[in-house]
Amino acid sequence: MANLPTWNLKDFYSDFKSNKINEDIKFLKNKAIAFNTKYKGKLSNLSVSNLEVAIKEFEEIEEKAQFIHSFAFLSYCTDQTNEEKSKFFQDIEEKINQIQMNVIFFTIDINKLPKNKSESLNKSKYGSWLKNLFKNKKFQKPEAIEKILMEKSITSTSSWVKFFDQFMARLKFNFRGKNLNESEILDLMSSSNSSKRKDAALSFGKTLKDNIFYFNFIMNNISKDLDIEKNIRGFDFPESSRHISNQIDKKDVDSLVDTVKSNYKELSHRYYKYKSKFFNSNKLNFWDRNAPYPKTSEKKISWIEAKKIVLDSYYAFDNEAGEIAKLFFDNSWIHAPVMKGKASGAFAHPTVPSCHPYILVNFQGKIRDVMTLAHEIGHGIHQYLANNKGLLVSETPLTLAETASVFGEMLTFKHMLKKSKNKSDRIFLLRSKIEDMLNTVVRQIAFFNFERRVHQSRTLGEVSVDDISNFWMETQKESFGSTIKLSDNYKFFWAYIPHFIHSPFYVYAYAFGDCLVNTLYSSYETGHDNFNSKYFNLLRSGGAKHYREILKDFDLDPSKKDFWQSGMKIIKNLIDELEDLS
Repeated sequence: MANLPTWNLKDFYSDFKSNKINEDIKFLKNKAIAFNTKYKGKLSNLSVSNLEVAIKEFEEIEEKAQFIHSFAFLSYCTDQTNEEKSKFFQDIEEKINQIQMNVIFFTIDINKLPKNKSESLNKSKYGSWLKNLFKNKKFQKPEAIEKILMEKSITSTSSWVKFFDQFMARLKFNFRGKNLNESEILDLMSSSNSSKRKDAALSFGKTLKDNIFYFNFIMNNISKDLDIEKNIRGFDFPESSRHISNQIDKKDVDSLVDTVKSNYKELSHRYYKYKSKFFNSNKLNFWDRNAPYPKTSEKKISWIEAKKIVLDSYYAFDNEAGEIAKLFFDNSWIHAPVMKGKASGAFAHPTVPSCHPYILVNFQGKIRDVMTLAHEIGHGIHQYLANNKGLLVSETPLTLAETASVFGEMLTFKHMLKKSKNKSDRIFLLRSKIEDMLNTVVRQIAFFNFERRVHQSRTLGEVSVDDISNFWMETQKESFGSTIKLSDNYKFFWAYIPHFIHSPFYVYAYAFGDCLVNTLYSSYETGHDNFNSKYFNLLRSGGAKHYREILKDFDLDPSKKDFWQSGMKIIKNLIDELEDLS
């Protein structure tokens, strides 16, 4: 794992102590104040063309703010225990927040425009952004309230998110006399050595239990904050704000959740029963759920090999996809090594259209790490292509945000499967892919059901550790089936899942994306007319089109009852193939 790439942030600033940052903040502040003076209370008197000019100026302010914030975040997330960088990130958030107070009036005043002007604006390049703004009108509050909500966000949700991240970055897990960080201990939980897996899992659970007061306190505050905003804005359900930002109907999400739950038995229960046979047991310990199979050895994959696998997969699909993917490797847009203080997991950060996305992974040479790299490169390609729409329209709602990433994973899996030389290689790849898909679909829907129970319970009062842990165990047991044996230690594992803190109810987007891509990939494999052209149009559209409109190009309709079931069928077919080969 030597010589792994780290990203180069010089496309932003030379370093986090650069004087240019303060100059840009001063420039941004002056521009926001001037914008306030020029437009506040005056939008209704402007012509449609001048309103478009005002929106463009607003977009420029927002882009500069996000440019500065992106640099601060990317500088901080690889070194979260560095006090200087932590202070820098906090200071930037506070300064940007104060500057944006000057422009908070703008979207409120746009929603007060007379109907004839708003309808004319809908035909502009900002049409999709405006339509979503108009849809949210009933949840918008007067400027004074919106300002309070924005200012308090620094000491409410965002502060708890930051505390969670810094706490996890500093947390040490004792493993056989050594203190490991989160990424290192989680990696051992998929070791080929069963005793290492067990010791790592027990250490992980014990450390979470020892610190559960803090995790419970964070979860309760995050949930209460969500409940307060729900009540202020008039949302019907705790997850309503997520559905609105995702531009998705609740009935489509409920349909997805119900379909996945009805397939638990045929997917996860069935697969774990299959896996348990190879461990000579009727039940699998929870630390064996993602474990390598006995008598199989997983070859370590070097970064150079991983890069080749991913690039070859994207080039085989489309030359343009390969060329964009190559940019991330050639230009140091990826941060790969496991490091002290670095955020765990992986992400692709879009930054702003005037720059480019950056990718963070914690690469440790496993097949899963290759798939994660392919996943995040997919995000990066999507974000890179959507940048042509400009900041306000480029942001892709979560309904489609996981499309390119999951599609990229599937491309890589199919490419490796095609290259596999023998039956054992094929079995290995099928097992890995099925486990990834179960983690992406079944596990994420179980997470979503857990969140629903926690946040609904929080509306009645503070939720105890025991209650949260019981919700966790009940939803986990339901999704795993009777084959997975969950010890008391496991009941605290909810505490480390970052999505519960960073973005409540985000998790269903993974299942949505996986099921959608399963169906989409079938269209690709069966030779759907002009598939590549339509696919790239999807990626370039950013947030310009509703997911139902985009999917019509592929003759797909998520409102149909069998749409989600077709995604389940693809996972089931892989399990069928695996059982036949085994």
